[in-house]
Amino acid sequence: MSRERILRDTVTAAGLGDLWDRASRGARLPRADLERVIACANPLAAAALADAAREQRSGVVVTHPWTLRVRAPGVPFAAEDGTRVSHAADALAGIPATEAQIVGAPPADLALGLAVEMVRTVKVARPDLTLRAFSSTCIQALADTAGASLAAVLGELRQAGLDTLDWEPGDGLDEHAAALHRSAHEQGFETTAPLGYRKDGLDGAFLDRLDAARDVAEDTGRFLAALPLPVCTEGAGPLTGSAGTEDALACALTALALGHAVKRIAVDAHVVGHKLGAVLLSCGADDFVGAQAAAAWAPPTSDGPRPLNPDRVRRYVIEARRSPALRDGLHRACEASSGA
Repeated sequence: MSRERILRDTVTAAGLGDLWDRASRGARLPRADLERVIACANPLAAAALADAAREQRSGVVVTHPWTLRVRAPGVPFAAEDGTRVSHAADALAGIPATEAQIVGAPPADLALGLAVEMVRTVKVARPDLTLRAFSSTCIQALADTAGASLAAVLGELRQAGLDTLDWEPGDGLDEHAAALHRSAHEQGFETTAPLGYRKDGLDGAFLDRLDAARDVAEDTGRFLAALPLPVCTEGAGPLTGSAGTEDALACALTALALGHAVKRIAVDAHVVGHKLGAVLLSCGADDFVGAQAAAAWAPPTSDGPRPLNPDRVRRYVIEARRSPALRDGLHRACEASSGA
């Protein structure tokens, strides 16, 4: 029996067989159909539908960046980096990567001038890399602190060298997130659409956020990818963290709602974990964020997260019977650069 027949039979058994042809053509599924997918309470059927849509959209290719994680000046960071792969801004030369990311927890009252200086510092150190930084929540906080418009804040950051916005667990829960990304697109950015969800939160409100993101995607055409994001990261307790079945359903719903309007459906292994991230490649995802750049890899330990290097990401992709392809922060095919 063929793979397609097995997936189609799974969908049919869940009472969703009439959706198969539209999903496999990559057509947009309206809200009423997404409500049926939720109501059937069968994440395997949802994943099968989303995987059919993914196959039409991107074939066998799974893209992934190789991220140089930067502890920028002014951003608090733990004294000991458990993954051993974050770097001070003055120690970035010679490390192969395809994008840079400012990591750490910016203070709620971070000044816009300091944020601009962070961007400039990293871009001067590694002008060869696209730079990802500042979630929509952080951008809103910068505007509130500065008493400036979103357009003014985004314009200054873009002029300083910021290439695209970042995200954080649960980003996109705010009903205004889609509007902020629309403003970023108007300032020339291409961004990733974060779709936040809580435990037991795949409901009408989540579909509202999908609708809002879809409207922006169809209007601007500047979403690089859509990214389902649980509020809690891997390792959260069962009373607060999402179940794996919820994560699979969130990924599938995102792919079915937005796959026609965005280039990729991404998963972030730093948030959902490496193993679950690999599983979500069979739930409509075709972009895997999480490969880290390091000057030298420290051996894995039992008291911290295991580093995720590009070779492990490629292995995950190949095990999913796909073809890995390196990209930069703007989803352009590239080779790793050392900045030498």
